[in-house]
Amino acid sequence: MENVFGSDAWYALKESNHIPTWRKYAEKMLKAIELSIKDTVEIYDDEWMLQIEESIQRGMEGLKGTNAIDEIIAVLAGVLINVSFLQMGHIPRRSGNTKKYSLRKGKWQFNSYRSVVYLQSREQKENLFIDKQRIAIGFEKQQDLRGEHYRSRSKLPYSEWCKAREKA
Repeated sequence: MENVFGSDAWYALKESNHIPTWRKYAEKMLKAIELSIKDTVEIYDDEWMLQIEESIQRGMEGLKGTNAIDEIIAVLAGVLINVSFLQMGHIPRRSGNTKKYSLRKGKWQFNSYRSVVYLQSREQKENLFIDKQRIAIGFEKQQDLRGEHYRSRSKLPYSEWCKAREKA
């Protein structure tokens, strides 16, 4: 919750047994997940988006009937599991089946309905490099390097310029 909503959310939950507070943040989380999917996923089939929306809506309805923090967490976990499998293709439908399923490669392939493709544009690669570099070397040192890159008038993207600079 802290990573998504900040430290105020974390402290509100950490110091609270108040069910309405937990329910409020759980609802906010589900709304944030749905909004994030709609704002982020660019290519999808309409049925997939409907499945995502239905999963989130079932979670919202499930939260209304919760009377304990562990029930709220269970609802969130259930929605997140469903959304995770939908992100891979589809949800396995094994409820009511008493057979055990092994965790072996080939037994958990969920691309019979749709395929997932993760693409990364040049700009996204650059952004990832910058974020990782900032964590590794710190903001100030990175600003100095970015300034040096700018002053060099290099045609190379910043990430490639940094890599070439390290080799030199």
